[in-house]
Amino acid sequence: MAVRTFETIEEARAGGWEDLAPSWDLFHSADWLSLESEQTNIAPRFHLAGEEGGRPEAALAGFPLDETSEPWPFMRVDRTLGLLADRWGASVPDGALDPDLLLPTYLGGSRRVPDTLLLTDPGSGTARRRALTRELVAAAEQEARARGSRSVSYLYVGEADPLREVLRGCGYAEFPTARYATLHLPVPGFDAYLDGLPGVRRRKVVKERRVLEAAGLDIDVRPLTGELIPELAPLMVKHGSKYGHSYAEETVTRSLELHVRHCGDTLHAITARSADGVLRGFSAFVHRGTRLYLRQTGYDYDWLGKLPLYFALAFYAPIEYAGRVGATAVDYAVESERTKVSRGCTLEQRYGYLKLFDPRRQAALEPLLEGIRRGAVPAAS
Repeated sequence: MAVRTFETIEEARAGGWEDLAPSWDLFHSADWLSLESEQTNIAPRFHLAGEEGGRPEAALAGFPLDETSEPWPFMRVDRTLGLLADRWGASVPDGALDPDLLLPTYLGGSRRVPDTLLLTDPGSGTARRRALTRELVAAAEQEARARGSRSVSYLYVGEADPLREVLRGCGYAEFPTARYATLHLPVPGFDAYLDGLPGVRRRKVVKERRVLEAAGLDIDVRPLTGELIPELAPLMVKHGSKYGHSYAEETVTRSLELHVRHCGDTLHAITARSADGVLRGFSAFVHRGTRLYLRQTGYDYDWLGKLPLYFALAFYAPIEYAGRVGATAVDYAVESERTKVSRGCTLEQRYGYLKLFDPRRQAALEPLLEGIRRGAVPAAS
């Protein structure tokens, strides 16, 4: 078995990356990884495993991160652990989260999105897939050591993913990180979705839709192209500010431009305009295979008042669109669990894994990890 490491996703694509990415998966597709490659300040690496000279049977993306990398809590392990410690009331030993103790790190599987996946050929047997996974985990560690990293992390591994067993066997510390929300739509159409909700919630949804209809808003789904970005970016900034995030308009504009460039005609915007034609809210999603991925949203809060526009743009309109195009799931990622469950989402526990190359530092971090495990037990059950 051999592992090849590529410096660009274009090289990895040519080496067979897309043959392994599921048709419905966005965040580990070559198109999305091209976007991520442009957003990161340190070039990622792409590992492909298989028999020497044969087609690839497994793949893993790796993202080197250091103190100059964006302090996003869903990718930089020091920020992730800080977020979890705050959430679960875990005590932090003095200096345990100092960046120079954990960084540089090598993040396996994903960047900026709480979804970690090591791709394997579904036609391979269980033992073969486990062996391929071990090879790629070892290759990532080797790359990390060669780059002078202090740690390797995998932050959002699915509950049933065989990668969990391999990482535990390789000495990684495990801790719960988040619960991932997905709305499954086994029967297409909004009426079928509505029928699946409990009676009280169903009546509330009907009432919200009547309120929105009375407001005279024009809600439309259209391809998200560059000409829309000047309208969308200010609403994204307002949305971030409402929830305590300070985004520069230039930053969100660049993010939208990258989505347009790399997602192409799979990227759509749901826009809500008042009678005067002014944009009052939007959501953006990517349609890949049988799944929609909600990516951005924003609102004119000065105008909005108490209108339940968020639910129209993040739930009701995407569900209607999914029924029209045959999508069977809408991906809502993490956070805001209560709201997502109230609209029919199911939650899957995700787990983080961390290995520090200095065993003493790994041991010193264990009390914090144990505090996170204890605090998260109710949410993980």
